[in-house]
Amino acid sequence: MPLRVIELITPRQDKDEVIKSLEEHRPDEGYVYWMSPLESDTALCFRIVLDVEESENVMDKLENLFTWNEQYRMVVYSAQATLPRLCEPPKEEPEQENGENGAKRKSRISREELYADVLDTSLLTKNFVLLVLFSSLIAVIGLVRDNVAIIIGAMVLAPLLGPNVGLSLATTLGDRKLALESSRTLAVGIGITLAVSVAFGLFFDLPDHSAQLIERSMTSYSDIILAIISGAAGIISFTMGVPTSLVGVMVALALLPPLTACGIFLGAGNYPNATGAGLLFLTNVICLNLAGVTTFLLQGIQPLTWWEQKRAKAATIRGVAIWTVLLLALVGVLALGRQ
Repeated sequence: MPLRVIELITPRQDKDEVIKSLEEHRPDEGYVYWMSPLESDTALCFRIVLDVEESENVMDKLENLFTWNEQYRMVVYSAQATLPRLCEPPKEEPEQENGENGAKRKSRISREELYADVLDTSLLTKNFVLLVLFSSLIAVIGLVRDNVAIIIGAMVLAPLLGPNVGLSLATTLGDRKLALESSRTLAVGIGITLAVSVAFGLFFDLPDHSAQLIERSMTSYSDIILAIISGAAGIISFTMGVPTSLVGVMVALALLPPLTACGIFLGAGNYPNATGAGLLFLTNVICLNLAGVTTFLLQGIQPLTWWEQKRAKAATIRGVAIWTVLLLALVGVLALGRQ
């Protein structure tokens, strides 16, 4: 597994307490650490090298130790290697799996690292706006020319994937601020894509034959299954910190092409096909968020404190219920359309 370095900046008077905590938990987590003074005579820096699987457990214990202290700071970053190699911590017995404070070895990056990664893709920035604009133009060209390679280019850019993952994580953590930020970013992205594609449909004729464009106007039950599986795979890639694995998910879970097709059909006045393309886009969004919340839960993503966990549980139940109802409604619409 990848390695992480946790840097802890703490006042000098907390030295003994930090060392006691680190020594107490080192046999279970298998990390190494050392201490060095800072230029300031009032602070110390502890550096802890450990497997990424253990980083959340150690960070949570340190945060619990210093919640009362506003002078501490933790910084986490990647380490390529360490010599000598870290010793593997002893394997836990099944009955001891939860250990102290319910902590157990996690096969993912830490909650805080995941949050930072997701937040980066959920913010409404100038680069996000440009990325949506360019990917929308690429998708329009690919659909009109019936060129799969060009459409895949728009899929790989996948600017709308980040805000949806952010919305899923916000639901799981009960984080209202992240939910609002992700929703705003997603709404702007949808608006830009529709504006570009509707404008094309208004000022240019629809191509005589484009199989790729027609395919985006139809939704089947297999699209629901594909969206759920791809969404879950994408969330696992996020939690493992392996962005290269997301490329395949971006192609399989295509959000931009059906939305672009919807706009083109709307601009051309072809409302039946526009409805079909819009339905496919909604299918992917609903299934991605439902799979996202469920997968985050299965990965053990939850806030640190009990009162945040209580709020997150309520938000998660609410979110799962909403997405499930929308999915059932979608299935009902598909069933009626086949009659």
